[in-house]
Amino acid sequence: MNDDEKHTLPVSSAVTAAGVKHALLSYHYQDIGDIDGYASLLDNDVTFEHPGTPARRGANEVLKAQADQATLCSRHELVRVVAENDTVVVLGRLVRSVPDGTVPGPLGVDFADVFTLSARSLLRTCRRYYFAAPSGRPGQVAPEDM
Repeated sequence: MNDDEKHTLPVSSAVTAAGVKHALLSYHYQDIGDIDGYASLLDNDVTFEHPGTPARRGANEVLKAQADQATLCSRHELVRVVAENDTVVVLGRLVRSVPDGTVPGPLGVDFADVFTLSARSLLRTCRRYYFAAPSGRPGQVAPEDM
């Protein structure tokens, strides 16, 4: 059986439910800077694609990129989760606080993450999409500034 055939097999509701928990935990671990916890949720062959950065392939590359960007000044505010079979979609807002107080209040950008799950409910892929408001709108920053 090749990888494409494995991907098309029906996924149990238990795998989907566990995958939702893993996706939600991934944001918590990112927000608190727990790289080891984050690593426990990833498939070895994970691929992450975020706008403005090269695709990250393999757990080591994804973890290195996450560690390089880790900051306790960012947090994810999750709005909605939709899941079916091996796919989990999370809508939310990435909020970054400016620690020096030069900008009043937090800055943020809305995002949608589309995860696919491995047969063991681990995060196999994540593709992020950003919603960027027209420039000049208060509270919005360009995704590459996050």
